[in-house]
Formats: sequence, structure tokens, C-alpha cells
Amino acid sequence: MSLVNSFFDGSLLGSERLMRAREFYAPERTPPSPQVAFERWTQRLVVQSELGTARELAGLSDAELEALQSEFIRCPTRPRSAYVRGGIWAGVALVALGCLSAGLSQANIGNDGATGFFEVAAIGLLIAGLVAFGWSLVASFSASHLDLSYGTLGLYVGELDEQHPWLYKAVNLVRLEPAAGYRRRVLAERGRLRGVDYVLMRELVKAHDQLEQTRPARLVAEQLQTLGTPGGPPLDSATPEPRLVQVGAGGARS
Repeated sequence: MSLVNSFFDGSLLGSERLMRAREFYAPERTPPSPQVAFERWTQRLVVQSELGTARELAGLSDAELEALQSEFIRCPTRPRSAYVRGGIWAGVALVALGCLSAGLSQANIGNDGATGFFEVAAIGLLIAGLVAFGWSLVASFSASHLDLSYGTLGLYVGELDEQHPWLYKAVNLVRLEPAAGYRRRVLAERGRLRGVDYVLMRELVKAHDQLEQTRPARLVAEQLQTLGTPGGPPLDSATPEPRLVQVGAGGARS
């Protein structure tokens, strides 16, 4: 299908390769309806990382995210295209007509002309019906990645309420300051927290953890061993690293 589209578009390259060459840059105007908007965001989620999609979705207003959530509630599964639906029904109808023609050919055994006509019609209708039905099934399986992204997008735009599966994961994250600061900012500036905010809070916590991995191991070990003792330094990156260390035996080390 991609090769056919490339041929009609005047290019020998596939659309996927062309999009990768420009890093999937395809600017679009504001979509006219929530249905079209949800479909476009689903396609963007397929071609770019979840963090990239989350950053773009987080910039939408609360009203736009609410419209996307309402669309997902209205239609929780990705609707099939008109061509796929029409191909399935057309295939079923043609196969049924082929079976009817085969039955009529058996009913006119004594009439050779009528029998031959109904046999040819039955074979032609059965072949056409199987081709239409098979093409529709192949088209449905080829769009399975879009079906998965459709459901993931529903998680992104869904409000973090008692029905959302990421609710407790988000609660565990906001105990950490990077995620807690992001939560306060979103509640003050945009509105309700959504699944996309959980994704960004998770990435913030990961980035903070990666930053901790760059600290000198000696300083981390000293802070870990003195944590909770009187006068012991807290285990955080704000503690300055000592520059002069006296090396001695046993308790002479300071």
C-alpha cells in the first residue's frame, strides 16, 4: 500500500521513509472536530516517542484535552475506515450471492445453458467475495498499531480520577519534589492532572535520578553512612563536596 501511494505521489520512496527524513515534521492547522483531532494525535503517537507526544499534549489547554477525552469516552475503540467496513460487507454479500448461484446451478441440472451460466457466475462471485473479504482483513491487521495507539492516547488525555489505571502510580511519584513541583504548576496554570502529566512527571523523576548517578561515589557513601546520626549531612545533591580529606588508619580518618 505504501508503494502504491508513493507511485501516485510521484516518489519512489515510501511515505514512512520520507517522514523520517524530516523527523516526522508535518505542521497542521487546528483540526475542525474532536474526531479528526483524535485521529491525528493517534498517528503522531505512532511515529514519535511517548515523551515527544506527551510534551505536545501537555501544551494544550484543559478544554482541548477535555474534548479529546470526551471523544475517547464516546468511541473507546478506533473506528474502521469506510473502505474496510464496505469491503467486509461486500465480501460477505458476494460470497452469499455465489452460494445462491451455485444452488441455482444445481436446481437447473437438466438445462445445460442455465447450469453453465450459474456455475460461472457462482465461481466468479465466490472469488470476488473472498478477495474483497481478504483485502479487508489484511487492511485491518495492517492498522493494528493505530488501534493500540488509539487506546494509549485515551490514557494520555484521560483525567487522573478513580477510574484511571495510572492513579496510584502518579500518587507515588508526587512524593518526590520534581514531580510535586510539576503537579503544583499544572494545577495552578492549566487545570486537572491527566495521564499525560503522569508521563512527564515520570520522566522528570528519571532525569533527577540520572543526575544523582553523576555524583562522586565517595561523597554518596559518606552521606549514606552518616544519615540519621547527630550532625550527619543530608543525602541530597545540595551538600557541598569536601575537598580536603585526611587519610589515616581506623578512627584517624575524618
